[in-house]
Amino acid sequence: MKLLVTGANGFIGKNLRMHLREKGDFEVVPFTREHTEGDLPALLEGVDWVIHLAGINRPEDPSEFVTGNAGLTQALCDAVKQSGRQIPVIYSSSIQAERANDYGSSKRAAEEALLALNEATGNPVTIYRLPNVFGKWARPHYNSAVATFCHNVARDLPVPINDPDAVINLVYVDDVVSHFLSRLEGTNSDPGLFVEVAPVYQIT
Repeated sequence: MKLLVTGANGFIGKNLRMHLREKGDFEVVPFTREHTEGDLPALLEGVDWVIHLAGINRPEDPSEFVTGNAGLTQALCDAVKQSGRQIPVIYSSSIQAERANDYGSSKRAAEEALLALNEATGNPVTIYRLPNVFGKWARPHYNSAVATFCHNVARDLPVPINDPDAVINLVYVDDVVSHFLSRLEGTNSDPGLFVEVAPVYQIT
């Protein structure tokens, strides 16, 4: 099976690629920061699935949320449509898509682009609204509150906590990858458009 993985060098992407290498039945076509939206049509040639992990978390300019999340996803949808083939897409969205902030709005716009592709062409789409993901290769002060906490505690650095009673929902990166693999391998063949990863751990 040939997969296009966007964000292939990121936190979830690195974990996904490790699991795929261990299975040995997958060919990965990576899309990284070195690529542009214009590369997508060529990268999609012969691809069986797309796992869309690329996105912007903490830009210097909030406008990058639009280009890096909504814009890239729209370009991917356009490239899939132009291919004339059905190429199922798995998208790692965020629970922030339910909230009215710049990041959440851009993730919601990306979801809407994928839903429009599904409605217009019947192209299969699976959207995972992920809570906080933790696990190996997470970057402190970037994409994991757990990694930030561990990094600071290990170095005797301050750990600022805004609300000690706030409950954080966490999913482990290997569980996220397992859900993706179940879609690829057909063991979870018809989960609907929106899927939740389990188990979810809650902690203050």
